[in-house]
Amino acid sequence: MRKTALIVVLAALAACSGPGQKGDTTTADLQAANAAYDAALIAGNSAALDKFFTDDFQIIDDDANLRGRQEQIRTMTEVIDLIEARSDDVRITPLGPDAALMTGRFTGRYRVAGKENTFTERYTSVWVRQGGEWKVRHERASLVPKPEATPAG
Repeated sequence: MRKTALIVVLAALAACSGPGQKGDTTTADLQAANAAYDAALIAGNSAALDKFFTDDFQIIDDDANLRGRQEQIRTMTEVIDLIEARSDDVRITPLGPDAALMTGRFTGRYRVAGKENTFTERYTSVWVRQGGEWKVRHERASLVPKPEATPAG
């Protein structure tokens, strides 16, 4: 009986360590996909962005607008000129073998209608693996408020 219990416990531990190793690969793959996604956003490359979104992609932006795939691509390639930006504080939580939750911070500079500004946003995104590629199915972005200037005293 003890030997059987020990075998069951060892099998359970082995099963737990297997996905952990795959999770490490998944995390590295997702970090690389997120970096490539950031690069496509900065480049304003509509063809590259199109490959990162699922057909049913939706984003809730910092103004609480809900946009689909084509509208988001148009916004990021025609409306917003992302000058420079980068993700940091990225955290990935696997949700299964082909899905993950990602949170992070995205900071940089952009231009809209000729006016340049800086931004920091927090984002949450749901990534899914389709056809062997990681794609964004849903994203939520929230601007981090800029500190108010203190009056000279």
